[in-house]
Amino acid sequence: MRLFAFFLVAVVAFAATPGDTAWQILENRIHDTNPIKRKQAVLAMGVLRPEPRPDGLLESAVDDKDASVREAACATLGVIQSRGSAPKLRAALSDSVPEVIFAAAKALYALGDPAGREILTAILLGEQSDASGFVSGSIRSMKLKLHDPKGLLLIGVSQGAGLAGPFGMGVPLAEGLMKDNQASGKTAAALLLASDKSPATLAALKAALSEKNWAVRAAATRAVAIRDAATLYPDVVKLLDDNREEVGLAAAAALIRLKQAPSRPGAKATAKKRPQ
Repeated sequence: MRLFAFFLVAVVAFAATPGDTAWQILENRIHDTNPIKRKQAVLAMGVLRPEPRPDGLLESAVDDKDASVREAACATLGVIQSRGSAPKLRAALSDSVPEVIFAAAKALYALGDPAGREILTAILLGEQSDASGFVSGSIRSMKLKLHDPKGLLLIGVSQGAGLAGPFGMGVPLAEGLMKDNQASGKTAAALLLASDKSPATLAALKAALSEKNWAVRAAATRAVAIRDAATLYPDVVKLLDDNREEVGLAAAAALIRLKQAPSRPGAKATAKKRPQ
């Protein structure tokens, strides 16, 4: 009986596609006991398009017990333009941590939700008598927890630079790569060239996927995803087993993105409504 069970598991594992493996990697990591790894998984998902499965994972991370994971989840939902997640983001405006509130407001603003604009405007102008009770309460909460209203500006500068990014990705991961001792100019170049569609750039990204520097491999993998370079799918599959977990995560997210239906030009990102 045990032999049969082992054989069945082996058959299922063998039959798994790269896409199945990619999802397993992301889902396992987003439920990891280490909050740093959970945050890495959330940020890796910044290349995905809004669909029920990734949106659901990110929304669950908005309720994470670790504030940095909640902040990253709110930011990533804004980056991928998950309009169906607006109710979850509005709920995050009542979070106990100011950075999470700001991330949620920023994401809502990116989605065109009035609640995001109200919070950001209130931060800019200060607590106003014409602000709604909810907005006024959120701002007071942020100020009290920071113990210094000037701290709001620091949050804004940090998130403005680190969570939107030059081409719509969760850049805190990119910033982390660039601060790594092994990071180089190649890392920055790979990230900046993600939106370039020339054949020469595609060839350069393909070569970068095999770089000995893990930061370059991770950055190139994210760039391949953003570029929707489906021809490099087999090359990215090889990185699922990379000796650096950061690269494996980037590869998992990239493989999922490359199999998602491309967004139509000018179409607004939407997500199927899920039960709250």
